[in-house]
Amino acid sequence: MATLVLKLTDAGLAAVQAASGSDPTVIAQLGLTATQFDYAPTLTALPGEFKRIDVASGIATAPNITHLTAYDTSADVWTIMGFGLFLADGTLFAVHTGSEPVMSKVGLAFALLAFDIAFEADFAASISYGNAVFAYPAATEAIPGISEIATQDEVDAGVDGRRLVTPKTLRQRLQALVDTISQAISNFGLSLNEEAQARADADNTLRNRSITGGGLVSGGGNLGADFSLTVSEASAEQIVEGTSDDTVVTPRRLGPITMLLEENGFIRFFGFQINWGRFMASANGTTVVPFVRSFNTACFSAVISGTTPDSNDSQDNAPEVIASSINPNGFSAFSADDSANPTCYIAVGS
Repeated sequence: MATLVLKLTDAGLAAVQAASGSDPTVIAQLGLTATQFDYAPTLTALPGEFKRIDVASGIATAPNITHLTAYDTSADVWTIMGFGLFLADGTLFAVHTGSEPVMSKVGLAFALLAFDIAFEADFAASISYGNAVFAYPAATEAIPGISEIATQDEVDAGVDGRRLVTPKTLRQRLQALVDTISQAISNFGLSLNEEAQARADADNTLRNRSITGGGLVSGGGNLGADFSLTVSEASAEQIVEGTSDDTVVTPRRLGPITMLLEENGFIRFFGFQINWGRFMASANGTTVVPFVRSFNTACFSAVISGTTPDSNDSQDNAPEVIASSINPNGFSAFSADDSANPTCYIAVGS
């Protein structure tokens, strides 16, 4: 069903502007013409009109669209290039004209003229017809009426809002969607299977590999199972012997390293201790020298060095350690020099 654009005449515009919802403009007749003509708003008659038929019914289907139905049950034969709508008082309300035929009728048929007419403004609510019960408007979501059945291509395109879908075309459309979805699911399943197989292959590759420790590291095994790699700690005996080449020395085995890095100081590590310092050896006497830190067990040895302050001194007697006096806490030194001598020492022990 085509939607035809009508143009109002000046008289038709005046009539519809004066109408209201309680007193609408009544379109009563449809005039037919086989003559192509030019539109002018001042038209008061339909150029080339050869027939006029009563309007059977009509209804507004949108603010600017009205549906009109008329019948020609005569044996007349005609082809129309345009038509005009006439009010009940004979006023030419609006016309339609074009370069192509609007409709044709043969002698053995009667003509059902059903038009959807679009106005240039929202006039449809101000227009009335005769019996609206027998109107045949195009069906919309708001207006019941007649409609075309959509083709399969129109159903597949999914953009037409006027044509109806049949079970057959709907089934084919749904089947196509089901086939597309099924194929997508199948492809996804294949992809998952391929990924799973790739993971399995990678896992098998890893299971066939192994790691074995070497050098300071021991242990290892096949990657298909849990295993441990170990670095062994050297014992105190191994550190002392210095023969192990597959263990490591740890801070725990060395023990805490303590030290005092000063003029009188010490360093202790791995149970071994060195003490050092300076003292003033008394002239012609014995000097007791305490360690800045005592040895835990024993002082093994202590050595000292000293010189006379005056190289011309007739006596040249450097201080000496009294070996019997060496103990964990210190030692004693004897000097036969007539002068006090600055003296250094180093002592070792444990």
